[in-house]
Amino acid sequence: MKNNVYLIGFMGTGKTVVGKRLAQAMKRNFIDIDSEIEKKLQCSINEIFDKYGEKEFRKKESALLGDITSRSDLVVSTGGGIILNYENMDKMKESGLVITLIARPEIIQERLKGDNRRPLLANIDDNEKLEEIKQLIFMRAGLYIKGDYIIDTSDINPENVVQKIIKFYNEWQTNS
Repeated sequence: MKNNVYLIGFMGTGKTVVGKRLAQAMKRNFIDIDSEIEKKLQCSINEIFDKYGEKEFRKKESALLGDITSRSDLVVSTGGGIILNYENMDKMKESGLVITLIARPEIIQERLKGDNRRPLLANIDDNEKLEEIKQLIFMRAGLYIKGDYIIDTSDINPENVVQKIIKFYNEWQTNS
């Protein structure tokens, strides 16, 4: 059954916060892929990147997504880089609706202040983080726009994002 909801987007756009609230509103189970990988390997994302490298992390991420897409009635928060493997987008679209959350780079930088769990921004001076965020978003933009629906979370609260997703999901289900 093609009814999962996948949240994709850059770090700090609200995927986990919105995902938890969306799952509650839709009365569904919530899965955060990064948290599931951390549980499975019993270490943080930073430690996984340090120990195994990004390439191995992306393999584990894709394998977990493969397991998730065989299930239904889920709201899934993905890691910001899950779209780097093109097959992942196909898997998500085959089993549900893909929502892209975006935000202005300055908003993302503000949301991530003091957050040391982001390996791609680790060991970068605060003054250089904004440029790194812009660069990463630019490199991934062509992949993020492949979502079924895009919501800019810069200036709206998570509840409004949830309501937009539910409205779009209901329209999508009606037209499917």
